[in-house]
Amino acid sequence: MRWYVAVLLALACSWSMAQGLVQLAGKGLVQIRFQGLSVLVVAADAEAYCQEAAPGWPAADLLLVLPAGAGRYEGLAPLHALRDGAAVVVPEAFGAGSENGGAGAARVSPSSGPRLHPLRPWSTLDLRKQAAWLRVTAMPGAPGTVAVAGYLLEVGNRRASYRLYAGGAEDEAAVLAQRLPGADLALLPGRDGARLLALNRGTPSKSQSAALTAAGYAFKALKR
Repeated sequence: MRWYVAVLLALACSWSMAQGLVQLAGKGLVQIRFQGLSVLVVAADAEAYCQEAAPGWPAADLLLVLPAGAGRYEGLAPLHALRDGAAVVVPEAFGAGSENGGAGAARVSPSSGPRLHPLRPWSTLDLRKQAAWLRVTAMPGAPGTVAVAGYLLEVGNRRASYRLYAGGAEDEAAVLAQRLPGADLALLPGRDGARLLALNRGTPSKSQSAALTAAGYAFKALKR
C-alpha cells in the first residue's frame, strides 16, 4: 500500500512540476512562469514601455522586448532603469547602438545597466534555472521579410516542453499555425490588451483568440 501511495505522489509531483502559467502582470505586461523560471514580455511600443513605468515592472529571469509596430517607442531608454546585469532580449536592429558582438551575444554598457541580447531572425538564446530550461528563437514575419516579427519560446524540463509564440500583428493570426509548425500557443497584441490563440501544434485551429486576464492561462508541458 505504501508503494502505491508513493507512486501516486510521485506522479502528482511530476504533473504539477510540468505546469506553467501565462498571465497579465500589469498594463501592457505579460509574465510567463514555468517551474520557477519567469519571463516578462513587453512590446516596445506599449504604454508600459517607458522610463517612468520600467522601475515598477515585475522581476523576472528574462525580459523579452517585442518589436515595435507603427506606434510610439522610446528606444533603449526605458531599459536603463533596470537593475545592473538584468538579461534583456531585443530585436537586433533595436539594440544596434550596443557594443559590437554576434547575434545573441550579451552587450552591456561600459559601467552598468542591463545585459542586452540582440537577436536576428533564426538566432537563439538559451537559459537554464535549476530543472527548467528556456530557448528563445527570433522569428521573421511573412515570407520575404527580414526583420524580427516575434519570438518562439520553448520552456521545459527533461521530460516535456511547451512552445509559445510572442509577437506578431493580430491580423496575422490566421496564418500563424502554418508558419510556426509545432507551436502550441500564440500571445498576440490586441486593441484591449494581450490575446491568446491556440495553435494546436501547427494544425490550423478553429478557435478564436481570447483575452488574457490577470487570472492567467495555465498550460502543461507536452512530451515531444
